[in-house]
Amino acid sequence: MKLAKISIFGLLLLASLLVPLLVAQAGKGDPAAGKDVFKAKCAECHNADSKEAKVGPGLQGAKSGKLPSGANATREVILELVNNGQDAMPPFKDALTAQQREDVTAYVMTL
Repeated sequence: MKLAKISIFGLLLLASLLVPLLVAQAGKGDPAAGKDVFKAKCAECHNADSKEAKVGPGLQGAKSGKLPSGANATREVILELVNNGQDAMPPFKDALTAQQREDVTAYVMTL
């Protein structure tokens, strides 16, 4: 009986440590995968390696915390732009999977 109580306590302790980690990972993108998405879907209109505009603004410097528009370069702001578009930029909510949108957002935040 004592061993069962210890085992249950151990499992609860392990779960209490793992659940926050798993929740923290939810909604996180992979910048390496996002680079591939960017090349396939975004590079036609945006430069990743300069501030020079193409059809849309160059995104170099986003990791400094600001987008070319002056908006904060947060996950939420970038994801909103990817999902819904703005001005000449089309929305990608239906063109990319949720994971691809998270990945490209994470990549843009590294530029």
